[in-house]
Amino acid sequence: MSKTTKYSVKDLQRDFPNDGACVDFLFDALHSRKCSCGGEYKRLQGRRQFQCSKCRFQIAPTAGTIFHKSDTPLTLWFHAIFVFSNAKSGVSAKEIERQLGVTYKTAWRILKLIREALSQSTDKLTGDVEVDEAYFGGRKKAGRDNENLGAVLKSKSVVVGAVERGGNIRAKVEPNAQTKTLGSFLKENVNKDSSRLLTDSSNRYERIARGYDRYMVSHKSGIYANKDIHINNIESFWSHVKRSMKGTHKVISKKHLQSYLDGFVFHYNNRHNDSERFSSLLGAILSSAK
Repeated sequence: MSKTTKYSVKDLQRDFPNDGACVDFLFDALHSRKCSCGGEYKRLQGRRQFQCSKCRFQIAPTAGTIFHKSDTPLTLWFHAIFVFSNAKSGVSAKEIERQLGVTYKTAWRILKLIREALSQSTDKLTGDVEVDEAYFGGRKKAGRDNENLGAVLKSKSVVVGAVERGGNIRAKVEPNAQTKTLGSFLKENVNKDSSRLLTDSSNRYERIARGYDRYMVSHKSGIYANKDIHINNIESFWSHVKRSMKGTHKVISKKHLQSYLDGFVFHYNNRHNDSERFSSLLGAILSSAK
């Protein structure tokens, strides 16, 4: 990776050396320095506010953002955002607690708000698109001859994903893996007219994939790739997410699973450039401002 694509802690400290630089960045990203009255906004010393030089109107650039009413210094917020942007296998609240020197509650809240600011694109995937479902969580055992398999699957969370080869990925927690659910996911995320649909041999896709240019690979027959017919990319993503969750986060509740997935999807879709990924994360956080 070239120097132009990297973004290190030295770059972070250069761009945001103090809270004043962070406040200036937030204001310029969300507002104009020119006031409608003809005056110019200038930052009030020691405060997270700007005031017009003419009409004296004040603007707080952190209002409505994840930084609103937070006593945590903005430099620590930006450091947490930097760490999150580089943590492709996830980052735990305990790690942020140690790095920032804040309480666990503060670290957990910071990461929670960062993840909640992320949202997946609604643009439909095109080209070669691999689709698959995965099961996350659950502690029950299937037992002998899978006699308890139904209960085991019920305790797990169903996630459906689609990845465009060489492009982006979508992943969504669904209530089940039934045909109707998978059909709705395909309709929302895959362009029927300009894509080649790649799936396993599950009979769930037989009806919902009508109209798609579908190709499948039979895992039951021990075939995992037939030239370029495979779903190895989406299965690699599932493997990475599961290992990361187990190694970094240990346990994730069903309630928060989607927000964690949004984080992994963000990293996958911005995987090629550290600098752009940090900028994209900041942009997503500010775009979510109320």
